[in-house]
Amino acid sequence: MKHAGNFVRAARACRAGAVNQAVVANVGALLFVPLTRLYGFTYLQLGLLTAVCFCSQLLADTALIFLIDRLSRRALAVAASAASCIGLLFFGCVPYVFPEGGVYGGILGAVAVFACAGGMLEVVLSNIADGLPPSAGGMYLQRTVYAWAQAGLAAYLLVFLQLFGAQYWNVALFPLAAIPALLPAFLVRARLPAREKTAPVRSAFRSVYLFAVLAVLFGYGAETAMNQWISSFASEVPGFDAGGMLGCVLFCLCLGAGGAAFVALQRSRGGMPSLAPALAGLAGTAAYLGAAFFASPALALASAVLCGFFVGVLSPGAMSSASRALPHTGGWMLASLALAQDVGAAALPALMGAASDTAGMRTGFFLSAAAPFLAAAFLFGMRRGKDVLPLRKGGCARRIFRARSKKM
Repeated sequence: MKHAGNFVRAARACRAGAVNQAVVANVGALLFVPLTRLYGFTYLQLGLLTAVCFCSQLLADTALIFLIDRLSRRALAVAASAASCIGLLFFGCVPYVFPEGGVYGGILGAVAVFACAGGMLEVVLSNIADGLPPSAGGMYLQRTVYAWAQAGLAAYLLVFLQLFGAQYWNVALFPLAAIPALLPAFLVRARLPAREKTAPVRSAFRSVYLFAVLAVLFGYGAETAMNQWISSFASEVPGFDAGGMLGCVLFCLCLGAGGAAFVALQRSRGGMPSLAPALAGLAGTAAYLGAAFFASPALALASAVLCGFFVGVLSPGAMSSASRALPHTGGWMLASLALAQDVGAAALPALMGAASDTAGMRTGFFLSAAAPFLAAAFLFGMRRGKDVLPLRKGGCARRIFRARSKKM
């Protein structure tokens, strides 16, 4: 039996990795305003920065599908931590190294480095977190830490730039580079959960895997779409003087609170009820619709913020359910689900933006409500996984599996 106390360092490394991922995934976007004012970057250049960040993570996730079951997870995580630290330091040094006309190229290169490294680190540590005991929180706690770290990052940058001025934006990055630099200290002596022996994916498993891919794609897309557009929505609410940044912080705090509630539920029951993530998807759908239809702007914003409590658990819920239903697929499965996350994170916010630009943000919220609803539908579909027995040692499960296969 696994005991949480035996994996304390591994759990700490996973949480530190989630903080690092929150930094590398969001620091560029949070600095869009000062970078635009100082260097005159166009929206096209800012969009290209986002695209480079996404494509770099996509590249890392694709590579890990083939590498994660062949190489040491500890070595991969340490290498990714080092590269992430170097990328953040490089980002901070860009104004000193490049002439003013070359700052954009330097930033583009730095983003590519730390985004690729951060994406790789996230997938490796998610595999480790998934193998920890339920009392350690698993991937739900990863999402919780990520959300609170994102809120903390936004607050940190806001205060730093207010105190020292936007011209010192790069100095704010040097303390952030300490996060991946400290990760190897946890990893080197950490006891990691053992890997499951891999086996071929049988036909009865394929539907569960397909449902998992679609649940992750729509679930993470629903989270990212709201995360990306709530700041614009908040800035339009009369009397909300703090504007978009505070709206983003409130949403991230709700993301963290939802993850913490699911971790508490998981610990109290010794595991997550299979219906809980799907029900959260339906509640997230209602919150999206509230943001679309509430006549009061304040109530609509409150509904959008509350959406974070529910949509943040859809992606980790699908990953955890897939891992339980398909225990012998190896690390490649979670790496491929991370790839689905990236696709959802790129496609759904873009579609919501196009709809909002054409017909208004309320219409964008209404159409985007389909994403958490579809994630909930596919999570319900994944409940078939509980009827598919893992092929563990012993002949009983194998005989049952073969008997069911003949009926299919």
